[in-house]
Amino acid sequence: MGKRDRLSHDQKRKAKLKQRAERTGKHEKLAYSGRKYKTEEFAPILFRTEVGIYESYVICGRELTDDLIEAAIERMVIQMRKGPLPHFFKSNVITVVEGNEEELVIESIRRNWEILEEKGEMPGRDDLIGVLRTILHSLDLWRSQTLHPQGYLHFLEGFMKKLGVSIEEVRPISDTE
Repeated sequence: MGKRDRLSHDQKRKAKLKQRAERTGKHEKLAYSGRKYKTEEFAPILFRTEVGIYESYVICGRELTDDLIEAAIERMVIQMRKGPLPHFFKSNVITVVEGNEEELVIESIRRNWEILEEKGEMPGRDDLIGVLRTILHSLDLWRSQTLHPQGYLHFLEGFMKKLGVSIEEVRPISDTE
């Protein structure tokens, strides 16, 4: 009997998925489908994270896609697994650079996390990663249900409206007006 035969069913499944990912050039799926982060305890951080995503969506004229949101969140998870995120410079000015929307999403999420940080309600790094991975699962779920490139974002917009969250883009008044 080889070592592979002594592996549990779950270990065999993970090894098979890892081999498949290596063959196709894709990375490990980061989404978390459990319910731990959908509890009242994590509701504030989950809410703030989704408000950040929604803000980015509105700021970009509702043109972002689920794929871009997924890439931004996956980047955050990978960075956080390696260590702390780079220092966040808080600013009242949001700059949108075409082609750098992923960075905008990350900054919007982190700006919303600062609200909880100031209140002393920020969970630890592992829990933040768990919340981000839970949102990745939600992205996968809405993408598969709607087959639309903005399925999750459309869901999120409706959800935010039900909660009474209103995001409006505010532009500075110029001297000529």
